[in-house]
Amino acid sequence: MTIADRGGEPQEKSVSQFDANNEAQLTKADGKLRSDMSYEVKEILITSPSGGEVDIVNLFTQVSIYEDLMTNTMSASVNFTDALNVVKHLPIIGQKEKLKIVFSLPSADTVTYEFDIYRVAVRQISTTQKRQNVKLSAVSSEQFKNVHTRISKSYYDKIDSMVTSIFDEVKDKAELEVQVESDSEKRKFIVPNWHPFDAINWLAQRCPSKDNSNACHYIFYQDRDGYKFTTIEKLFEEETPKMEYLYSPRKYRESPRFFRDTGLEMRNIQRLVIDEPGNRLDENIKGMYGSKILTHDIVRKKYEFTEFSMKDEYTSTKHVDEAYPICEQLDEFSTEPDTFWNFCPIHKNLNQENELHGGDTVEQNEKYSDWLLRRKSLMRQLSSYIVKVTVNGDSRRKCGDIVELRVTPLQPGSAEDQMHDKYLNGKYLVSSIKHNITPDGYLMDMELARDSVGQAYPAQSTFLQDIRSASNASQE
Repeated sequence: MTIADRGGEPQEKSVSQFDANNEAQLTKADGKLRSDMSYEVKEILITSPSGGEVDIVNLFTQVSIYEDLMTNTMSASVNFTDALNVVKHLPIIGQKEKLKIVFSLPSADTVTYEFDIYRVAVRQISTTQKRQNVKLSAVSSEQFKNVHTRISKSYYDKIDSMVTSIFDEVKDKAELEVQVESDSEKRKFIVPNWHPFDAINWLAQRCPSKDNSNACHYIFYQDRDGYKFTTIEKLFEEETPKMEYLYSPRKYRESPRFFRDTGLEMRNIQRLVIDEPGNRLDENIKGMYGSKILTHDIVRKKYEFTEFSMKDEYTSTKHVDEAYPICEQLDEFSTEPDTFWNFCPIHKNLNQENELHGGDTVEQNEKYSDWLLRRKSLMRQLSSYIVKVTVNGDSRRKCGDIVELRVTPLQPGSAEDQMHDKYLNGKYLVSSIKHNITPDGYLMDMELARDSVGQAYPAQSTFLQDIRSASNASQE
């Protein structure tokens, strides 16, 4: 339902109003979106291993669902008020009771999450002893299989094939999607009694992409569609952001002359914190800009130094936005490779063909010089600029999405300057989401990360000119 349908006039375009694609997403369900907090929780079903089940959809006080690119599995927590002592009679003791959560926005498809309960985190009995407040913690069922399984096995294959084989050891209902193939070279690795997810994470660190050998920042994570083994570069390839979010002074968000615009409210940021605007010392220490590796072949008694410079390698991989994360012309950090130093022993003949037992020769199995320094830099780049926002809930949003952020600047200025903060605005990767659902509403806490900025930082400051321009504009 549009504003005009409710008898009001269309709201005037003020600050950076939203594009037609975003508007279409919110109205595709024939106007079913009733308000910015509209949602429906259809089911919160708990099933005991002993066979009993109960739907607490009318008892819950809060449901939280967590997704994170740097965490292998999803998790959830449920708070509810228990006046029937369900915890005792079902019972709920954290012994892998099944938790099924079904909810949606009216304009989106129904979303179903399934978890295993592993903990009764809180059980607070009221002073009248007539009810208790209960908090349950749950995790994806594959996590239980992961902690119950250890792998002691040798592999000779492509790395993505090894990952698929290892995941099959814990696969339950969810599937693994390898979104980016590793290079075609086979390697020899022995997994020494590790949990499957630990082995996959170890392989992800040293996996080069088939499409771009420089893109060695593979991650292994779960979203609502299943498990993903992919590169950060692959996530950056999404050209059209899934949503544009706006954070601006109240006078720009609404006007008493007009009816509420629910489409605008869906994108309105209620809380914004620039959590990590750039820790340059830590970035240097962790090898984001410059680093060096020494490889020593203990058999041939040879050593080799390899240096890495982010400034030289920056364009070899895709980034979420267009410009260099700091002022490129003034970047002296990338010329200091001794800032982050590594030593890696290698053994050329360690994986060669054996005359007695056969096998295949792998000349350079580890190839530390090809991936170690580059991966350290790429992963640190991703966390070089982090913004945390609280927005109205959207069941379609998931970690790995690309969104756009529009923030009006703090200071007064010209009409053009008022439209956006040119360094804060732009594309971001959704690195984590916490869906918070209560009887009063549905909100999301999102962590947005970027490894670049929308507009390059200047080599020459224009501070005085900008201050004068802002002062003149405020007097007008």
